[in-house]
Amino acid sequence: MRSVFGDPSVMLWMAAACIAFLGARTFVEYLRRLHYDGPVRLWRELLLGAAAIAAGVWAAMIIDISAQGLAFDIGYHPVKLFGSLLGVFVAVVLLMAWTTFRPSGLQQLATMVLVTLLTLLLQVAVIWSVGAEPGLKWRVEPMVFALLVILTGFGVSGRMVMGARRGSSGDRGSRRLMAALVLGACLVAAQELVLTGSGLDRQVVSGYARMLPEVIVTLLAGAAVPIGLVLLLVDQRSQQRARAADRVRRKRRHSDSAIESMFSESLLAGAADPQQPPKP
Repeated sequence: MRSVFGDPSVMLWMAAACIAFLGARTFVEYLRRLHYDGPVRLWRELLLGAAAIAAGVWAAMIIDISAQGLAFDIGYHPVKLFGSLLGVFVAVVLLMAWTTFRPSGLQQLATMVLVTLLTLLLQVAVIWSVGAEPGLKWRVEPMVFALLVILTGFGVSGRMVMGARRGSSGDRGSRRLMAALVLGACLVAAQELVLTGSGLDRQVVSGYARMLPEVIVTLLAGAAVPIGLVLLLVDQRSQQRARAADRVRRKRRHSDSAIESMFSESLLAGAADPQQPPKP
C-alpha cells in the first residue's frame, strides 16, 4: 500500500517551501527586534522567534516527507517527533538570548554555527521518528552539503538583519524580506539533501505506522503551523504600526512643547526688557 498522499506531489513540496519561508520570515522579524532592544525586555519576542524557526523547519520536513510518495504507510513516534521539536526550541531560545544580550562578532559566529547544527539535527530527527526499516543508511556527502547550505542561509540572512543600524537604509522591510527568502531557500535545499542522504526512499516499512499516522501529523504540520506563523506575522506587523504611531505622537509632542517653550521665553524676554525712554 502506498503512502497516504500517493505519488510525489509538487503541491506538497511547494507547501513545504512556503512553510519554510514563513518560519524564516517570522524569525527574521523577531531577530531584528531582539538585536536592537535585547532579550531582557523582549522575552516574548525571544520565545516566539525561536518557536517560529523551529516549527517552520519541523513542519516543512514533515510535508516534504509526505511529498516523496513513499511506497509504504508512514507513521511517527510521538516522543521522538515532538521531543526533538521541544529540545531544539529550548536550545534556540538560549542561543538567541546569549547572542542578543551583549552581541559581539564572535558570539554571533558561534551562534550561527550552533543554530545550523540544531537545524540539521531537527531535520534528521523528523526522518528518524518515522522508524523506517530495514534501516536508514546515511550518506556523508549530502549531509555535509546540507550543513554548508544551512550555514550559508543563516550567515547571509543574519548579516542582512543584524548588520544594519536601526533607521538606516539597510533597515528596511524589503531587505528583511530578501533575508527571509535566502534563509527559506537554503532550508528547503538542505532538507532535500537530508532526504537524499537518508535513503528513505529505499525503505520498505515504517516501524511506527500504527502509533501516530501520517495524515494526522501532516494536517498538524500543513495547517496548524502555517496558521500560527501567519498570526505571528500579523501580530508583528500590528506591533510595528503601533510603535511607529507612538513615535510620531512623541515627536509631535516634543515639537509642540519646544515651540511653546520658545514662545514663553520670548514673552519673558520682552517683559524683562521694556523699551528705554528716548534721551533728551
